[in-house]
Amino acid sequence: APGRDEIKLLLPTRDPSAPTARLQVKLETGHRITLTMEPHALLSELWAALEKWRSTHSIARAAAGGRQCSLRSAFPPRTYSDMSETLEHAGLTPSATLFVTVDVPAAT
Repeated sequence: APGRDEIKLLLPTRDPSAPTARLQVKLETGHRITLTMEPHALLSELWAALEKWRSTHSIARAAAGGRQCSLRSAFPPRTYSDMSETLEHAGLTPSATLFVTVDVPAAT
């Protein structure tokens, strides 16, 4: 079974008592990654961290043939598509569970 990894992306100069965002992300491959990030970090930074993790571990995206991956939460059900949104604004603080899903292209 795929393992679990933990990634901390906190500023070195931060106040240790300041709030953080703790995100558990399940990739479409079954891998689980826990990220601890600044609440003001952007969704694009979260996505970049996931891409870097994939690259480091040689895990390709399941999205192929023009399919796209999306970042979603089960409760409340939501797809996060605005990569300029902060984790805090997206409602992902202090903690959240997210899933990366592969979008099936609409039949034409």
